[in-house]
Amino acid sequence: MKKLLTMLIAFLLIVTLYGCAQETNPNEDYCILGAKEGVYICEKRLTSYFDTTISLKLYYSVDESYNIEEIFSYFEDTVTLYHKYFDKYHEYEGITNIYTINHSNESLILDKELFDAIYFAAENESLVLSGGTPLFDIALNPVLEIWHNARESDDCIVTDGITYCPVPNDLIDEGEFNTDPNLISLNPVTYSLSFDMPDMSIDLGGMAKGYISKVIEEHLNDLGVTYLLNTGNSNVVAGGDNPNNDDGYYYIALTTPTTDYTYYGEYYMYLRVPPGLAVVTSGNYQRFFIGIDDQEIYHHIINPITNYPGGETMSITVLYEDSALADILSTAIFLLPLEDAIEFVNAFDGLEAVWYKFDGSYVYSQGFASYIYNA
Repeated sequence: MKKLLTMLIAFLLIVTLYGCAQETNPNEDYCILGAKEGVYICEKRLTSYFDTTISLKLYYSVDESYNIEEIFSYFEDTVTLYHKYFDKYHEYEGITNIYTINHSNESLILDKELFDAIYFAAENESLVLSGGTPLFDIALNPVLEIWHNARESDDCIVTDGITYCPVPNDLIDEGEFNTDPNLISLNPVTYSLSFDMPDMSIDLGGMAKGYISKVIEEHLNDLGVTYLLNTGNSNVVAGGDNPNNDDGYYYIALTTPTTDYTYYGEYYMYLRVPPGLAVVTSGNYQRFFIGIDDQEIYHHIINPITNYPGGETMSITVLYEDSALADILSTAIFLLPLEDAIEFVNAFDGLEAVWYKFDGSYVYSQGFASYIYNA
């Protein structure tokens, strides 16, 4: 009897300790209990990089033992580094970045991380063509600078939250720009970059968030952790089966595009997305101004063929396994005529997309419907 009592006490002690373990928060600075018992959601948010909010959620089960703070430290360090690399408006001590490249008249030796990013863009910029011209062009910066300066001009007027600016027609129509990406010389052995023509400069904004997501995602996948990485609500990628949902999927809301800031934050669709897919959106409603004279929308996605903002819809959201390629694809496909864009996506293996039109309706590619969640 005494032996039985001892065994019973030992069993109860084990159960008690296990129960306490399930209720122990692994890191109270970052984690809260999720919807499932024994699953904690640990989140770190960054608000000082890439002009947006970047968040990383870790889904931590009680049987795991990785260091949450180490992962979040890597996350912040990596975002900080690539923010400096991709910044074309500021220089940083000890770092050769896009600003340095654009203000240099000679060949430069780059850090491997920055060279790899530029080389990746150069290797994939011809994925989407229009009349033989790539619709993703990292050498388009001389034109992008004109549109950026127009949005920031002292001649702009803000009324009811909307910015109205003069359209820089003369500068665009009469300018001569060296924007051919083939005139960028890249040496993968020495990590050097040079321009073959004067007055050239580059911009990685069209893929920056997707590329940094890819870098972080590959590291997290190597660690085997479960996560949801959200870069500015326009680039979302998930890794590992979601332990907080019975089906292991992730549920993602698509923001209703609008140029009326008073309605921003509504959703037009919910997606049920398996791990391993990136969800990337490009649209005309995030950085734009209204022309003072013509009342037209002038947004930041510039067509390299016309040097003017392009696109026949308000937004495109693509689903693809590679977050960096998804960012390039969403930017370039947005600029295609809608019928051509749908045909392109339907023919591209593993790629799906939905387009939100100006009248509030939307269309999507052949296989996209399987990802729509109807509650």
